[in-house]
Amino acid sequence: MSSSMCMADLHSIDKEAAVSTGPAWQWLPEQTRGHRFVRWQSSVVVTKYADCRSVLSDRRFGNGLRAELGAMPDIDPRFVERRRSSMLLEEGERHTRLRRLAIPALRPRNFERFRPAMSQVVNELVDRVVDQGRCDAVVDLCSPVPISVICWVLGVPREEAEFFAEVAEASTALFSGDASTVPAAMAATEKIDSYIEDLIERRRGHPGMDLITDLIAAAEAEGGKVTSTDVMTIITSLIVGGTDTTRNQLAIALHCFAERPESWELLRRQPELVPNAVEEVVRYAPTAYAMKRITDEDVELGGLLVPRGTSVIVMSALANRDDSVFPDPERFDIEREFRLPHLGFGWGLRSCVGSVLARAELSGALTILSRRLASLALDGETRWSRPDTIQGPVTLPLRFEAA
Repeated sequence: MSSSMCMADLHSIDKEAAVSTGPAWQWLPEQTRGHRFVRWQSSVVVTKYADCRSVLSDRRFGNGLRAELGAMPDIDPRFVERRRSSMLLEEGERHTRLRRLAIPALRPRNFERFRPAMSQVVNELVDRVVDQGRCDAVVDLCSPVPISVICWVLGVPREEAEFFAEVAEASTALFSGDASTVPAAMAATEKIDSYIEDLIERRRGHPGMDLITDLIAAAEAEGGKVTSTDVMTIITSLIVGGTDTTRNQLAIALHCFAERPESWELLRRQPELVPNAVEEVVRYAPTAYAMKRITDEDVELGGLLVPRGTSVIVMSALANRDDSVFPDPERFDIEREFRLPHLGFGWGLRSCVGSVLARAELSGALTILSRRLASLALDGETRWSRPDTIQGPVTLPLRFEAA
């Protein structure tokens, strides 16, 4: 590619024509037609695995959602500042410090104690629908899982699930870029900040077997004292970033298996494949199919000149289908051997800090569901949300037989 190539030379995606055809990972390959870079309105879209990893690892590419938030009309500057302090939007040294604080508390072994609770949640959900032989998986199976698990992880009553669901939905809607979602997001931020601040103070005096206690201990082990703001930032980021995405990813997994009964049968016969199946689902159909960045200076990327202030979309759904990394990428294969990791949870500086919890939830749910449901099939039309930065089924009618 010539080093003189500029954005005006790029092929354009017709987003409005594309979104009516189904989920992003179905129409994106045709729209990009093998191009290394394409244009989506005023943004540059990066499609190849190596380029996507390069952008995600490069500090010259800032957080695009952070820039979008500040550009919304009539938004309260105080709210912008508070939201920008979240791990989803924070930058620089503070972001690094928050990750360093969170990662010890989010190690896989720390979630082992929650596995019985996760299994209990999924079993209870299956109990409610198994005799009917059909359900809307989004409403009946997928939506309750991450919120219930968050309650266990925080050590709060499961009766609080509705509160967390309300907060997560209002806060996540903000990332669509729709200014009308701001008032609800501002109200949700006030509620969750107050709730978590009170919970932190209680845990300081009365430690428990929960994530907040772990975060306080991790900070003190470093020789410092964690602030309420630090813990609040990490917890709210997990709630906002880990509920809607996990719900969507679990629904996507069930959709993938319902379309491929032979894969479901294989998973039932070989439950040891569950962890690999989770990785293949996130590779094949990531709910976080795109990640937004913005250039903090002029950047030359693979021969393309990208001016400062340009929106750059890292298209993980396409990177995960790069046949130089994933042979036969259009094939859904839960026995796939991964030579390199997929980018469904991001990469590098801004990889998903809650991916350990997400993997645990998805693995736990698929383990129970594959054990209890002998067959799985679509029972009507799946309706998909419009693609913003995440996407998943709005309704997913399934029919099944009890094992």
